Amino acid sequence: MDFLQQCLHYCDFVKTLTGTHCTLIRIPDGGFCREPFRSVCDNYACNASHTHLYGAYEADRWDGKYIYYCPRGLVFIATSIRDPDAQSSLCMITGPIVMANSLDDPYEDNILSLENVDGIPRMTTQQTRALSELLRAAMGYLSHEDRAPDIDSGRQAQMLNVMYDLYSTASAVEYPIDSERQLQQSIRAGDKEGSQRLLNVLLSALYLSCGNDLDKIKRHVHSLLVLMSRAAIDGGADINDIFRLSQSYEPEIEQQRSLEELNRWLSMVLHRFINFVFDFNDIKHHNVIYQTTAFIKERLSDKLTLEEAAEHVALSKSYFCRILKDELGYTFTEYVNHLRVERAKLYLSDSTMSIADIAYAVGFDDQSYFTRIFKKLTGVSPGQYRKSKK
Repeated sequence: MDFLQQCLHYCDFVKTLTGTHCTLIRIPDGGFCREPFRSVCDNYACNASHTHLYGAYEADRWDGKYIYYCPRGLVFIATSIRDPDAQSSLCMITGPIVMANSLDDPYEDNILSLENVDGIPRMTTQQTRALSELLRAAMGYLSHEDRAPDIDSGRQAQMLNVMYDLYSTASAVEYPIDSERQLQQSIRAGDKEGSQRLLNVLLSALYLSCGNDLDKIKRHVHSLLVLMSRAAIDGGADINDIFRLSQSYEPEIEQQRSLEELNRWLSMVLHRFINFVFDFNDIKHHNVIYQTTAFIKERLSDKLTLEEAAEHVALSKSYFCRILKDELGYTFTEYVNHLRVERAKLYLSDSTMSIADIAYAVGFDDQSYFTRIFKKLTGVSPGQYRKSKK
């Protein structure tokens, strides 16, 4: 049984034990080894490849596992897999899951619609995290953990051709600084093929000028990493994402044991940076919105601050505010009030709580202020709203 078949068998085990759909996504091209879950998603703007590639990239950044929301608000678990023979780079995608704080919750706040979710497994947050840990351990066992992801043999052939061309010219040992500038331009433009070609030129020139001295080449690669990260930020990638990525990659440079490994590793890094420039901005914001929504709804009765919410999603306050305004049209305070009013509507419709108690339950210290905000957002007072629902 080859490695891919073993991974698919594990997918079957997950399905049998949990009832949760499970598939594999190929990280280099975003293709699926088995069809992703789609049956309740027809009316939602979701590109399955982009959504789950995002999860796969985040899993690689966060110790091989990542729990995330799809655009509809359903939960998935991404678990990194590395072929020990370096033939592929895969990620297991488990989900969807309806995740709630308790299995007794009557509804799930983060889901945009409750239609067609009856067959989707419900798990508590604790159960979801436990499943994520188990999957991480299982995939770590299959992967043997230590191998670097492979880059296809076509890129190795490109590198050999470039090195041959450089050997054949008088200027072989001159470092092509113009190619550095062109590489930055290609990264900003999201041109993967052009960027890979230029990276091959730069690496080949380094190999020749450094006389195959691996330690000397690694010192230059540190500079290349800075160059690529700055180009990605200039191209529109989130600065916090790229800085975290760069910090995690810096120590990995020294772990590469040969020129071939260094080439494969740096090519992988290049494609990660380019993907963060263009492929995942929208999906990333979806995830920020759903994490923010869950954070606020869990703490509606508390005093919430912008600083706490931004820290929860690991973003700066200014960038976090910009996402809320661009994606939802709200400031942070406006969005908190919106969610509080939505929760208040449920209490007004389904309970006999007094309006004062409802105001306090959803986080307003003053009933008159609650009434003013409620009327501003709904056009009616809380009392009128309650009468309309009887």
